[in-house]
Amino acid sequence: MSSVPHSTCSPSPPEVNLDTRPLSLESLPSELIQLVVAYLSTSTLKSVALVSKCLNRHATDILWQNVCLVDQWKLHLNRQTDRLWGERGHGETDEHDDTPIVQKLYILATNPAIASKVQVLAHRCHLPTPNIFAELPRMHFHAETLSRDVRLHVLLKLAIRNMVNVHTLRILYGHWRLTSALIVGFLDQNRPQRVPLRKLWLESCSLAVRSIPLLLSSHSTGLESIRIRRLGCDSLNTIRARGMGFLEYHLSRGGQYYQLHNGSGGWVGTTVHFSEEGLPERWPRPSTTELIAKSEAFDAAMWEELPEIKTFVDANPVGVEDRGGLISPVDPLQWLFSCAASTLTSLNLDWILWRRKENDPYDNSRVTLNALTRLRFPHLRAFQVRNAVTPHTNLPDDVFLLEDTFLEFLESHPKIQCLGWPLDRIYSHVKPSVDVQNRSRKLVAHLAMMLTDLRIDAQYTEHGEPLTDESRTPEEVQERDRRRRFIAEFAPHMRKVEQIKLEGGIPRDEKREVLRALHWCPLKKVVMIGLSFPAGNTWGPQGLHLKALDPGQSPDSSYNLEEEDLAGILASYRRGFSMSQEFNFEPDYGWPPQAPLIQTIALHHASTVEEMKICGYNGCPILSFQTPSTNSLLNGLRHYDNLNQLVISLWLLTWYEDSYRDTEIIQSWLDTRSPSSTALAVVTPPTSPSPEHAVDPGHFPIFNARVVPRQEFNRWAVALKTRFSPSALAYRVARDIGPYLSPVAKRRPGGVKVRASFCLGVREEGRSATDIFDLEMRVGKNDQVLEFIGPREEGEKGRWWSKLEGRRWF
Repeated sequence: MSSVPHSTCSPSPPEVNLDTRPLSLESLPSELIQLVVAYLSTSTLKSVALVSKCLNRHATDILWQNVCLVDQWKLHLNRQTDRLWGERGHGETDEHDDTPIVQKLYILATNPAIASKVQVLAHRCHLPTPNIFAELPRMHFHAETLSRDVRLHVLLKLAIRNMVNVHTLRILYGHWRLTSALIVGFLDQNRPQRVPLRKLWLESCSLAVRSIPLLLSSHSTGLESIRIRRLGCDSLNTIRARGMGFLEYHLSRGGQYYQLHNGSGGWVGTTVHFSEEGLPERWPRPSTTELIAKSEAFDAAMWEELPEIKTFVDANPVGVEDRGGLISPVDPLQWLFSCAASTLTSLNLDWILWRRKENDPYDNSRVTLNALTRLRFPHLRAFQVRNAVTPHTNLPDDVFLLEDTFLEFLESHPKIQCLGWPLDRIYSHVKPSVDVQNRSRKLVAHLAMMLTDLRIDAQYTEHGEPLTDESRTPEEVQERDRRRRFIAEFAPHMRKVEQIKLEGGIPRDEKREVLRALHWCPLKKVVMIGLSFPAGNTWGPQGLHLKALDPGQSPDSSYNLEEEDLAGILASYRRGFSMSQEFNFEPDYGWPPQAPLIQTIALHHASTVEEMKICGYNGCPILSFQTPSTNSLLNGLRHYDNLNQLVISLWLLTWYEDSYRDTEIIQSWLDTRSPSSTALAVVTPPTSPSPEHAVDPGHFPIFNARVVPRQEFNRWAVALKTRFSPSALAYRVARDIGPYLSPVAKRRPGGVKVRASFCLGVREEGRSATDIFDLEMRVGKNDQVLEFIGPREEGEKGRWWSKLEGRRWF
C-alpha cells in the first residue's frame, strides 16, 4: 500500500465566521424572544407592542391570551339630565354601561389574528362579587336589564367565530343575558374551533337559558373541568314561578339605590330591583317595563357614541337566539353534567344555594343530586361538594357519601384523587346493613391508596368552634356521631393524602384527631379555617386580654372563648414529646392538659409539611401584643423545618383616640398603589430595623431645663405612618412571627413566605362591612424582612387573577 503524504491527511482548518456584525434582538430565535417577553409587566408589554416592530407580535400574543369582558359605571350629563341630582352628582347614572365590552368584542370580531390568540375568556360585572353571608342568599342573577341589547349579542357571536383557541371560559358575577350568550356560543358544536372548550367556571350567575338543552341534547360538550360556585340551584322552569321573596333583589339599570359590600371593608352604591313583598310605601316601585325602557335608552346613547362599531354591526347581521327564555323542563345542572360526562375529569360544586329559605318548596337539591348519582364519568379524578357557609347550602338529610346515596357512584369512579365533602354527611349516624358496610370498607381501602387531596367541612357555628362538642340535643348528638364515624372509620386508613383542608365549625379536638389519624400520610399542606383561631385562644377567657387592649370591644363579644390550660401546656413541654414507631391510632376526644394543636401536628407531620394555613379571627394572635398564651400556642412552629409558606390570622388593633380607624387605614393602603399597574409591586426593603435597645442612662432628660411649649401635631397621622403603613406592618409581623419559625426554614434561599391575614372594615350599628386583607412577605434568617407585598383585599386585581390561575383541580 502506498503511503499518503502527511500534508494530505491534516484536517482542514475550521471555518471562521467573517460576519462581525453585533448580535441584535431581531437575530434571536423566536422562541428566545418569547421567553424574554414573558417576563415583562403588563404595562411594559403594552408599550412594547406599540413601539417595537420586532416584539409587537410576541407582546400581543401575551396581552391577548387572557381577555376579560367587564362593564363600567357611567354618568350621563346632557340637556335632559343636567338638572338631575343623584347620589354621585349631577346627571343620570348607568350602573352597567357595556362600552368596554363592546369595544373589546369589536376588536375580536374584526381582527381574526388577534382573536385567535385568546385562550382564556372571562366575563364579570364591574361590581365586587356578592358577600357570601349577607348578600348572596338574597340576590338573584336573572337581571333582565343588563347587557340585553341585540347589537351586543350580534357582536359577541361574530367575535366567538374568530376565537378559535379558547380553552377556558370563566363567568364570575356575570350579566344574565351575556352569560347565556357566552355559554350557548362556546358550547355550540358548530362553532369554528381549533381547540375545544375544556374548562368552565360559573360563579354567582344564572344558568336559566332556554336554548341550551335543545342545543346540547345530542352531543358531548367535551368539557374536562366544571366548577359551579356560589350560585342558586334554580331549575329553569321555576324562576318565574318562584319570584323574589322579602328583601330579595337583583341588579338593575335604574331602580332603588342600595349599598352593597365593596370587597374592601366598605360600601359601594348601585341600583337594584327589590321584591315588592314587604317593600316600604315610601320606596319607589318602578315596573320591569319601565326599567327595560330605561336600559334601552342607555344602550341607544352608548351606540351613538360608537358610530364605527354600530355601522359594522348593522353591516353584518347574524341571527341571535332568544337568550332570556325561562321555561324549560331540564334542570340546569343536570344537562351540564350529562353533556360533559364522557370527558369530565374534575367536578366541583362549591357552596351551591340549594334553597332560598328553610322548607323551600322549590328546593330541587334532592332531584339534582340523585340525577348526578346516576351519571358516570369515566375519567373523573376530582369530585368536590363544599357547603360550609350557610344553611342554604346544606345537603338533604338523607344524602350520604359512603352509604346509600353516593356509595355506588364512588364505586363507579375508581380514579378519584381529590375528594371534598361535608364532614357530617360522609357516614350516617345509623349503621347500615352488613352488605353496605362491607362495600363501604372496600371502597375506603381503595381510596386509601388513591386520594392525595382531602377537603372536609362543617357548617360554621355562630360564635366559633368549641374545644370539644358537648351537645345534648338529639340532632346535634347525631351530627357529632356522624363526624366521629369519619374520624374512626375513614381517616386512619389513608396513606397517600398530601393536602388536607378542614373548614368551618369542626371542634378543635376533632381537627386534632383527624390529623392524628392521618399519621401515615405524607402531608405537605395543612389548611384549617374557622371562625375561631384553630391553634388556640390567645385572648384569654371570654376575650379578656383583647378587651383590655381594645376598649371598643362590646361586653358580649367573644363571650364563648374558652380559657387555655396554660399550666397543662407548659407541663407537657417540660415532659417532652415522643412518638412510638408502632403508632396505632385510637380516637381520644376532649382537651385534657396536653400539648397545643400545632405541637401535636408537628409530632406527626413536621418532617413533611411545606405549607400551613391557620385562619380564624376569634382568639387569634394580637399583632405586637403578646398575651400569656401566645408563645405556648405557637411555639410548635419551630419544628417545621420544611415549611415554605405560613398563612396566619392576626388581630390588628385599630382603636385610636375613642374610635375605630379601619376606614382610614384601608384608604391609606389603597393610596399606596400605583393606578397604572395591574398588581402591587413587590417591595424589597434594604434591611430590617434593629431590635430596640434600652435607653442609656446618659440620655435621661434634664428636668431642670426650661420647658418649651409643645407644638400641636396630628398624632393619628404619625401613628398611621409608623404603625399601619405596609412597611411598618411587615416589620411588626416579622418581629412577632419570625421567632416561631424554624431557623432551618428561614435560612433557605427566599426564607419562609408568611401571609398575615387581617380583618378590617366599617363597623356600623346593625350592619358591618368587614373584609380580609393579606400582607404577603418573606422572612429570612435573623427574622429579616426580605420582601413584602400588600396589604391586599381578596378582590384586588392581581391577587384575584393569581387565585383564579392557581386554583387546583380546575
